[in-house]
Amino acid sequence: MISLRFAPLQRAACVALVLTAPSIGCKDKSIGLGRGEAVDARLYADVYTWTCSQQDTGGGPAEVWEGVYAYNVSFEYAPDGLVDRSLPESGCSTSLDIFPVDAGASGHDLEATPSWYNSDDYKGVLQHENTGFYSSNVFSNAHSCAYPDDVIAGGTQISDAGVFSGASTPTPGTLTSVVDGVDGNAGVNFGDQVDVTWDASGWDESWVQIRREKNGTLVQGLTCRTTGDSAFTIDTSIWSQMSDAMEVDLTNIYVGFGKHGGTVTADGQEVQTWTRELHTAVVQD
Repeated sequence: MISLRFAPLQRAACVALVLTAPSIGCKDKSIGLGRGEAVDARLYADVYTWTCSQQDTGGGPAEVWEGVYAYNVSFEYAPDGLVDRSLPESGCSTSLDIFPVDAGASGHDLEATPSWYNSDDYKGVLQHENTGFYSSNVFSNAHSCAYPDDVIAGGTQISDAGVFSGASTPTPGTLTSVVDGVDGNAGVNFGDQVDVTWDASGWDESWVQIRREKNGTLVQGLTCRTTGDSAFTIDTSIWSQMSDAMEVDLTNIYVGFGKHGGTVTADGQEVQTWTRELHTAVVQD
């Protein structure tokens, strides 16, 4: 199985962030970090699911559900320079990585280490991973079959984060099932036709991502918007947008569903909040 793995900023030096007419002093026209129109921060609550089942002791049909085997909370802060992780308007994109590991070139550290909370059972501290990027791998290496509603139904809130404290991810939609036809032990071979279907409702968007990795690092990915659909076929028309010359040790398929929210801090910084559920075809240690 795969182990899946803010105190307000002081106004920056005037010489670095100032819009001013030549004859006007810095003090009159200075603009602080995160006061522009671009998004400044993003809070994610991501649950990764796999197919779980339990036999009925009375001889009835087994219960099958999308159980949570991993739960990641992350926060990225890049004032006025947050990386755009939006899905393509239509079709597929090879340039989008939906799993951030840093806040990009504009990443900016907070003055304190933030915490997160959604219930007495699920709370913790976000670890500083890279400049402006904090995360928590909640379940660590202990995979579970918890019901998604038991984990993230109430939203995930950030605290001890200065002006960003109180920002919370939205209530998720419902993901009843995903059928991908992939042998979880054998994995996916480049060029295989994979027919994926799902039963989900209440989400803002959905997507399918083919993710090719080497030693856990993304080598090549293809992300296709499927919003409004309930099925997707990975066939030659999809594989042709990728290269089989890449050296990888795992080709995986994620079926993702997202719900978006947001807020503006007291000092005018824009925060996006995302709740996502991601069915994973191949789960390894």
